[in-house]
Amino acid sequence: MPQTTESRQRITQLQDALRKSGLQAVVLEPGPAMVYLTGVRWGKSERTFAVVVPAKGEPTWVLPGFEEMRARELIHAGDDIRVWQEDESPYERIVAALHDRGIASGRVAIDDAARFFVFDGIRKLAPHLDYVSATPVLKATGISSQ
Repeated sequence: MPQTTESRQRITQLQDALRKSGLQAVVLEPGPAMVYLTGVRWGKSERTFAVVVPAKGEPTWVLPGFEEMRARELIHAGDDIRVWQEDESPYERIVAALHDRGIASGRVAIDDAARFFVFDGIRKLAPHLDYVSATPVLKATGISSQ
């Protein structure tokens, strides 16, 4: 699905800030930063819905399979959409998205709006990455995660 000019500009601005900060990517859960960057407004539930924005390349969306149709109607920033089923791990999809973007080491920012169980699920599968708060890089681009 085509991106809006505004979301493309905002993602590019974030990617520039990521590179300047020495970060490889940022992982966002639903919240103000996701809305600001992509226009996607999504409620949090026990089922992980996230977007991985790498410092280089297109965003990757990770979402529950039963929400795919609804999500595709809302997602206009990037077309890499990875669904997970009830018997699968969304964190495997997030880590695979990082790996597929060449992120095997370095620092990855986690949105402060992300819940601990999401962060913990990612960290357990990719303990070699250095995880930091996304707040400084989001603030540098005018985004608030709160």
